[in-house]
Amino acid sequence: MDAGTPGAVTLCSTDAAVSLFAQLGGTPDAGGAWSGPSPVVGGMFNPGSMSAGVYTYTITGTAPCPDATATVTTTINTPPDPGVDGALTVCSTDGAVDLFAQLGGTPDAGGTWTAPGGGAFGATFTPGTDADGVYTYTVNGVAPCPSETATVTMTTNTPPDPGVDGAITLCSTDAAVSLFAQLGGTPDAGGAWSGPSPVVGGMFNPANMNAGVCTHRHRTAPCPTKQRTVTTTINTPGPGVDGALTVCSTDGAVDLFAQLGGTPDAGGTWTAPGGGAFGATFTPGTDADGVYTYTVNGVALAPARPPRSP
Repeated sequence: MDAGTPGAVTLCSTDAAVSLFAQLGGTPDAGGAWSGPSPVVGGMFNPGSMSAGVYTYTITGTAPCPDATATVTTTINTPPDPGVDGALTVCSTDGAVDLFAQLGGTPDAGGTWTAPGGGAFGATFTPGTDADGVYTYTVNGVAPCPSETATVTMTTNTPPDPGVDGAITLCSTDAAVSLFAQLGGTPDAGGAWSGPSPVVGGMFNPANMNAGVCTHRHRTAPCPTKQRTVTTTINTPGPGVDGALTVCSTDGAVDLFAQLGGTPDAGGTWTAPGGGAFGATFTPGTDADGVYTYTVNGVALAPARPPRSP
């Protein structure tokens, strides 16, 4: 009876089952029985479900010969745990990021990182400096277990350029203007406007909106919100409402300003029916009948900025 000579095998816990008989040295006889830390079925050792240790092969002896035995020592190594793939979006102005902290699960420490291009990397990602992409974490396995990897995908967003504060003065009769076009610098498109009146489509209409400070807010997550303002001023001409008066040639002097309707602005100038300058007091029997015109100078508008696409 020959049980063979002792053998040994080291397996990874993820390996397939192996024949214990095949691990014996020498020329063992078939037909023996196995015993060990776990029950042995069909002479196979499964590292995924059985305990490591010494497994004994026994061939029953025929009296007066004793039983013959040999052993196989099994060792199970566990594959490394690199964690679970992660992903992070940062702002270019954020501080340094520990890539290991972005892995999910329970990754083993002591691994190494490679950058998107395959070069060695030091595990700390600096937004605005390091390249976006897939960073790979590798934990070396103990033979025969292979090395395992997990990744962290990094994306860097840049805060928007809000431009420079602007201002515009309009007449209440002017057409609507683009608020975005009033910002200075090189503002990025997008964002939203708010102000004393609701802003629709980024347009300011002096005929039906309130003057004041309109604020443009823009955000590219996770970067903080950037904002700039456009201060709007509305000027309204006020010469009053046309009037008419019939007088007697013997009446006293008439103040033409008092004959205007509405709420005319003071400080304007008058012209007589022939177009000449007039002093605002009509003297019946002396001054000519006709249309006397009252003119109030408008407040000059602020220079328009060159058009900018929203």
